[in-house]
Amino acid sequence: MISRIALFCFLFLISFKGFSQEDSVKISSNVVSAKLDRLGNVYFITNNNTLNKYEPTIKRYTKFADLKNGKISSIDVTNPLRIVVFYEDQAVVKFLDINLTEINSVDIRKYYSDGWISLAASSNNNGLWIYDNVNRKLLKLGEQLNTQVSTGDLYLILSKKISPQLMIEYSDELYLCDSTNGIFVFDLFGGYKKTIPYSTLIFNQISSSYLPKNSSHLLFKDDVLYYKK
Repeated sequence: MISRIALFCFLFLISFKGFSQEDSVKISSNVVSAKLDRLGNVYFITNNNTLNKYEPTIKRYTKFADLKNGKISSIDVTNPLRIVVFYEDQAVVKFLDINLTEINSVDIRKYYSDGWISLAASSNNNGLWIYDNVNRKLLKLGEQLNTQVSTGDLYLILSKKISPQLMIEYSDELYLCDSTNGIFVFDLFGGYKKTIPYSTLIFNQISSSYLPKNSSHLLFKDDVLYYKK
C-alpha cells in the first residue's frame, strides 16, 4: 500500500473542519490512494489494484486495470491527456488518455537497466522523469525514451541520503519529495536548486498552483473516499 505519508506529501487529499459525511457523496470504499487533476477529476486506486476516474460534473466513473504488471505504485495526473501509471516491481510505465484508454506501455529496463527505478513522473514535451534508487540519480527520458538528462549521484550533490516517495514536475521545476528530509527542487536540466524544509504549508502551496479550487472537496476517511456536494 502506498504510504499515507507519501499520499499526504502533496496534499492531493485534503480533509478540513466543517466537512461531514452528511453533506458529501461517497465515491468509493476500499480506496488506497487518490489524486486530483487540474480539471477537477478524481483518480483513485482501490485495493483490487484498479485505477478509477470520477468526474464530479457528470458523475461518471471510468476504470482501468492491468493485473499482469503487479501493483500500481503511483500515478501522475498533472497532464489529464497523458496519465502516467507506474508499476515499480516490473519497471513498467503505462500512458493513458483522458478516458483511461491505454496509449502506450513501456518497459523502462529496455532503455535504462543500470539500477532500480523507484519513481516515475510525467515531464514536458511528452517526456518522463525516473529516479534510480540504487545509483541515487534522476534521469529525464525524451518522447522516444532516449536519455536527455542524467544527474550525478544525489548523495554527493546533496550530502545526505534521501528516500523520496513522490516526484512531480511543475512550472519548469522538478520536485523530489522526501517526508523526512523535505522537498528537493531541481531545474529541468537536473540541476539542483534548493531544499524546502518539510512543512505541510509548503507542500500545499506547491500543489495548489495546479490543483482545482475544489481540491478541498475531498475527504479520505477509513479507506472511504467522499466528495463534498
